[in-house]
Amino acid sequence: MSGNRQRNGLTLCILAISGILLACATQGIPSYPSIQLAPDRRALLVTLHNKSALSQFTLQNLPAESTIAPGLFFRPQRFAQVLLSPDRRHAVFSTEDHHTFVGVLDLAALAVREIDVITEGDVLTFHWSADSRTLAYDYLPASGYRRVKAYDIQTGESLFVPRDEGKAALHITFEAWGSQPRDVVLSILDIRTNKRQTNTVTLAPRK
Repeated sequence: MSGNRQRNGLTLCILAISGILLACATQGIPSYPSIQLAPDRRALLVTLHNKSALSQFTLQNLPAESTIAPGLFFRPQRFAQVLLSPDRRHAVFSTEDHHTFVGVLDLAALAVREIDVITEGDVLTFHWSADSRTLAYDYLPASGYRRVKAYDIQTGESLFVPRDEGKAALHITFEAWGSQPRDVVLSILDIRTNKRQTNTVTLAPRK
């Protein structure tokens, strides 16, 4: 009889703990690491383990000269946006300036990697794949027609996005990730006819 009581008590204890964990999850308590823009957008605020472990990654931590385009110098005024990867190991961000710096921040080491520089243009939206291995982002170049770029986090390679029509009057934007690795669904809007279509393409390393 006492054995049954102990088992029942243990079961109730497990159920109570599960209920507490579920309640915490549903109340939106953040997991860590986490990252957000500072109110003045001059720093990225990184919370590593708990609310008391806060680090700042500031504009001064960025390289002054581009490694992708040597001779091009950055003078960013503020961070534009930041997005945490699903596995919470990296965050991608962009800056606001005449030359837009696009970087990936390793949250464990707080080390930055320059992945792109956009001259006379802006990054609009970042998109992480579910496995955190691939990054896609919409950007607006000087031409005024939206385009999509992509990057492989593991290999460090810029990825080619098919259907980039160059100077054609098309807005090409990210719609969704496809069913296969590196598959991307693009939304393509023809400005001349106002017709929209979707097209699934496979990202590939640039040659």
